[in-house]
Amino acid sequence: MRKKIKAIFWDMDGTLFETRPGIEAAVKETLEYKGLPALAPGVIENFIGPPIQYGFRDICGLPEEEAVDAANFFRKIYREKGYVELCDPYEGLFDTMDKLYADGFLLGVCTLKKQDMAERIVRKHKIGHLFSSIVGTDALDNIKKDDTIRMSCDHLCLAVDEAVLIGDTDFDSIGADKAGSLFIGVTYGYGFKTAKDVDEYPNIGTADKPAEVYELVSAYNSELS
Repeated sequence: MRKKIKAIFWDMDGTLFETRPGIEAAVKETLEYKGLPALAPGVIENFIGPPIQYGFRDICGLPEEEAVDAANFFRKIYREKGYVELCDPYEGLFDTMDKLYADGFLLGVCTLKKQDMAERIVRKHKIGHLFSSIVGTDALDNIKKDDTIRMSCDHLCLAVDEAVLIGDTDFDSIGADKAGSLFIGVTYGYGFKTAKDVDEYPNIGTADKPAEVYELVSAYNSELS
């Protein structure tokens, strides 16, 4: 039996925030540190969303140990040089969040960014009061997307099928399915480009802009009233 949505969890990169500027700057410095050539235009998007070492491994061809070293260097300068704060919310995002919050939904962040980085971005944009839960990954990347959803639900004392994850990549959709939560795909980020892309995975809708998330969630709950 379907349950109403009580909690809305947001992926961060490509869903809440346009984080490309900071990530691109840090990746560029990391490639120089490793003596690797610059990325071709457009390739940076493949680094955004998954754990950063995947990009150095799968795109740059580094062996696992070297990819981890690159990822550690990336995270060091990403924090210390303030690249983590070089991001902006997508248009209409804060208005959408305010409406969802006013309607009584519990809001959370479920991200594969490190916990401290996610919290730093939220503080920078002064939206911490909107979130009941912020869950990122740990130092060893042992926390996966499905874990962030389950941990958030445990924190809020909710069943996973009372939550919906909003995300822009297959990492999000697969994580939601594995955790047992609902999923809404967005096409304005770095992964999915069309509703057809989203429909390759279980979902309750596709949003082309943040405002449509509010409409989809409201419509879903209205059907169960």
